[in-house]
Amino acid sequence: MFVKNILCLYKYILMNKLFHLIFLLLPVLFFGQSNNNDPVVESTEFRKLRFGLYGQGSLGWLTPEQKKIYSRGSLGFGYGWGFDLELNFNKNTSLRSGLNISTYKAGLNYYDSELNENLDETYFSLDQNENFRSWDIHEFPPDSVLYQLYSRNYTISYVNIPLILKFKTNEIGYLTYFGEFGGTLGFKTNASVDDKIKPFRYDTSNSNFSNILPNQNQKFTITDINLDKGTQTVRFGINMGIGAEYNLSGNTALIFQLNWNYFINNLLTKSENENFLRKQSDDGTFETVAVKAIPGNLVLSVGVIF
Repeated sequence: MFVKNILCLYKYILMNKLFHLIFLLLPVLFFGQSNNNDPVVESTEFRKLRFGLYGQGSLGWLTPEQKKIYSRGSLGFGYGWGFDLELNFNKNTSLRSGLNISTYKAGLNYYDSELNENLDETYFSLDQNENFRSWDIHEFPPDSVLYQLYSRNYTISYVNIPLILKFKTNEIGYLTYFGEFGGTLGFKTNASVDDKIKPFRYDTSNSNFSNILPNQNQKFTITDINLDKGTQTVRFGINMGIGAEYNLSGNTALIFQLNWNYFINNLLTKSENENFLRKQSDDGTFETVAVKAIPGNLVLSVGVIF
């Protein structure tokens, strides 16, 4: 377990460093370095409103609250696009908002034997169309075939509205640097999961499980299962970022930035609304599985602002 934690930490630090390196190298790769004696260029026109378009890539993760039961799964690479509306108070301060559509991806381990050898297994049931079946608590399964969940990778699409306060330097050479801080409100449009599972046959007469697959250690993945009812509809995150604008002509600039988002609410549905995931209780029936996982991501954006 110690080695695995070290490897996960190393992977996380490595990806953070990669994003920072990309951010630092972008001005050099595209435009070359500005000379130290570049003049401070005074803008000839002050615009109260500016508009922008951008595309983005993201690196997402999920941090479980119950760290002795669940563990962070694989990192996910998301994407998105959007447009910005920037209200300038003066040459150095503005309020940024707009609308963007993004896809968030991240993983969570539901059964990690290295955390604890006596973990409760998590189960769910599927219908013939591979949709989750609702399952009342303290009841027997709706079907004799159950799937033990080992890990789950989430893919969730959002429509986001940022509200960001942005602080800019004067233009130096062709570059204007900035830092920003604010919040992002997201509304879910759809959610799906890829589940790594092992199928079992459950006997209600004696509450025993029997392996369906000939190889007892064999597992496989079921992809693209709808989970709209298993995830929260709204998310709110704290957003911090740094970036730069490269002046192309007049008030038109190429913009690139790196943002860190920390979402303060649980990605998953509340325990009382969890209708799909169950664990076995002492009397042979099944009770709800209450999982809380906080999402976060790093977002690299490149676009044009007018």
